[in-house]
Amino acid sequence: MSHFSDRELGMHHKITRRDFCQGAAFAAGAGALASRARGAAASPYPPSLTGLRGSNPGSFEVLHSLRDGAFWKNAGKVQSTDEQYDLIVVGAGISGLSASWFYRQRNPDARVLLLDNHDDFGGHARRNEFHIGQRLQLMNGGTLEIDSPYPYSKVADGLMRTLGIDPPGLASRYPRANPSSTLNLHSATFFDRETFGEDRLVVGTPTGPRGAWSDFLARTPLSDAARRDILRLETGTDDYLPGLSDSEKKDRLSRISYAAFLTKIVGADPGVVPFYQTRTCGEYGVGIDAVSALDCTVGACPDSWA
Repeated sequence: MSHFSDRELGMHHKITRRDFCQGAAFAAGAGALASRARGAAASPYPPSLTGLRGSNPGSFEVLHSLRDGAFWKNAGKVQSTDEQYDLIVVGAGISGLSASWFYRQRNPDARVLLLDNHDDFGGHARRNEFHIGQRLQLMNGGTLEIDSPYPYSKVADGLMRTLGIDPPGLASRYPRANPSSTLNLHSATFFDRETFGEDRLVVGTPTGPRGAWSDFLARTPLSDAARRDILRLETGTDDYLPGLSDSEKKDRLSRISYAAFLTKIVGADPGVVPFYQTRTCGEYGVGIDAVSALDCTVGACPDSWA
């Protein structure tokens, strides 16, 4: 999670009663929309919904109507259910489901309402079924990384044990073949004309020593300055925040984007930013200009405080 300051997030502004009520009405409208979607596609669980199901119809219409100024024309259709809840959670993905579960553990009699703008719970990890001929294909989502090698926290490990999830056992019973080795596939980086001046595919993205990076960078359309600074980032051992303790470094990095870290703290050539810009899109859905430098160090980009 990013840790930009409250002021950077606009949290120093007061929330008026009108703004709060409008937000509540929007949430209610989204909830009603989700309910209609569920009703239209009612089926026993596990669901038999088919197709490449990313964001199903109904996921964004309410938000888009709010953006386009049409939402409040139909706001009168939103009616109160007069229901009372101890906790309302917006988003029925793993975080929302977990938050609800932990809350009920502490408050067994609590009434919890989960709102989601999709027709099934589970967020990024929800089931994704479709058929090819008579054969059912089940695509995984966020659960692809359930066997993550990183040690789970006490809280996360406790939740998985409660749910009966055993990552080591799962990995041993259902080993996944690496298609890269069986199909002779290789990693590559594509440099597009709009960003880098020409379309060029460079095969063999390095992950190792300085020589491999030097060879890779020599084949890219990047400037000499950008190549020099990328090489320094990928293979160097510079401490870009000297004099700070580990906790102080993490705090500093949580309050600045990775793009700003590269240009303002590392002093890298601006041409370095486009090279890393989309590294975080798969994980966060946004580029390094919108993700903290601290978050970018978890596998996506070169370590920010070494």
